[in-house]
Amino acid sequence: MVQFGFYALTAIMLAVVFYMLKNAVRPAAIRKNAAIILTLWVGYVVLMSFTGILDSLSMPPKAPVFIIIPAFIIVFITTSRKAFKSVIDGTPKHFPVFIQSFRIIVELLIYGAFVDGFFPQRVTFEGLNYDILMGIIALPMGFLIVKGIAKRQAILVYNILGLAVLSLTGYAFISSFYFSDFVNAGGEIALVKVPFILLPGVLLPFAIFYHIVSIKQNLSSGK
Repeated sequence: MVQFGFYALTAIMLAVVFYMLKNAVRPAAIRKNAAIILTLWVGYVVLMSFTGILDSLSMPPKAPVFIIIPAFIIVFITTSRKAFKSVIDGTPKHFPVFIQSFRIIVELLIYGAFVDGFFPQRVTFEGLNYDILMGIIALPMGFLIVKGIAKRQAILVYNILGLAVLSLTGYAFISSFYFSDFVNAGGEIALVKVPFILLPGVLLPFAIFYHIVSIKQNLSSGK
């Protein structure tokens, strides 16, 4: 059930980003490009999972090098392109904040993976992972944006804090799988296996993506 949840949430998040792209000046063209990029990326992530390259415990950690860092670069380049500016400008400010509530589901799935023995407790909200708080806060923050109560500075603080929490979560995962006895004690690096590879390969990049979109919206608005 937990493994199915990772597949289902990934599919939903892919659908949501295509919904957001309707705000582009030329939605058909940008959706076509997005479909190509996302198909290639998800294919690459799954392929890397099956090659066994990510299973190595040698330094540097392979998941960050081959999955997380490239994903961040793609997100940064995509959100910086002129063609994407119309999406940023046309998307309501509450949208990229509200959507961060998907992290509540992510954290429940991570906890389920811990219960099933795939993940160590350290990467859950009982350990060093406080990401569920950003998902919970996203709901009232989004509501305040809709009502015009949350100002630009508050939204920027939320997004910067959200990125900081993601960094801590990433540290929790990397340190737990690569610098602990969890794997040596019999647990494999489940994080780099399908469907768990979708967490750093797709779900994490989407969280970063929506933070960057929101930051760009509020830096450009000046309000």
